[in-house]
Amino acid sequence: MKLAVIILSALILFLLAGVIPVPGGLHADSIYYSPVFMLLLLLLSLLSIWCGLRRKFGLKQTGFYLVHFGIVLILAGAFAGYLVSVKGVLQLSVKPSVATDRLPIAGHVPVKFGFDVAAENFQVKFYPPMYQLFRALPPEKAVPGQMPYEKAGEFAADERGVCMIKGFGPVSNLWNEARQEWTERKMLPDGSVLHLAGQTPSFFGVTLLIEGQKLPVSINHPADYKGWRFYLMSYDQQNQSYVQLSARRDPGRNAVIAGIWVVIAGAFIFCFRKEGGSL
Repeated sequence: MKLAVIILSALILFLLAGVIPVPGGLHADSIYYSPVFMLLLLLLSLLSIWCGLRRKFGLKQTGFYLVHFGIVLILAGAFAGYLVSVKGVLQLSVKPSVATDRLPIAGHVPVKFGFDVAAENFQVKFYPPMYQLFRALPPEKAVPGQMPYEKAGEFAADERGVCMIKGFGPVSNLWNEARQEWTERKMLPDGSVLHLAGQTPSFFGVTLLIEGQKLPVSINHPADYKGWRFYLMSYDQQNQSYVQLSARRDPGRNAVIAGIWVVIAGAFIFCFRKEGGSL
């Protein structure tokens, strides 16, 4: 028991070292893939197996066995993923749609999917934008060779295309219904200028074409096909001509998910144990 506490404490310190930002510190990968961290995980797995074997099996010990078996299953799946998983960034053209059958891997030979994958029907939606207000400078403050304006603040437009300017009032008609776009620049009656600062996407997604099937992919909604999982990461913000996806094949993922559920089930059973150990 004491050894388990020591190992878990050491693992927690390693995990904290990987997530707490320290100037000039080690990268998280160099910590999580270090031999010492791997050794600690191996010791935890062996200790969990040993704890299970040294106890006499019985229904009263179901929660105990499930928790320890789940931990071993999680670590085994994670180790399998570490050994044989494949991960890379895939850039697919959507204008025009161009198929590829392999995944580029930095510093390694590209990996073949075993099928062609292409992307089409890219869609993006935005939140109402922010506008920057620039007020005209008095002639005596203008600098030769520079625009005679100074930034006076930023203001959010609403979905109706109206922007409330402090000290000025509402500015309307910022959304161009005919062109389906926001006005980039608008001159105000007092000589000030509203300039479109930028927009944040509220949604963007694309459809993957794989062997005659259409698989929608969007942020936080990946697509799975024959052991591969595709996550949408980003897109061409200038011309919307391509998308970037993270493609991963991890044979240990299902074992990790199963292990998590086994641990949850075991912990749930523990909650109903009486002090004497019976259910």
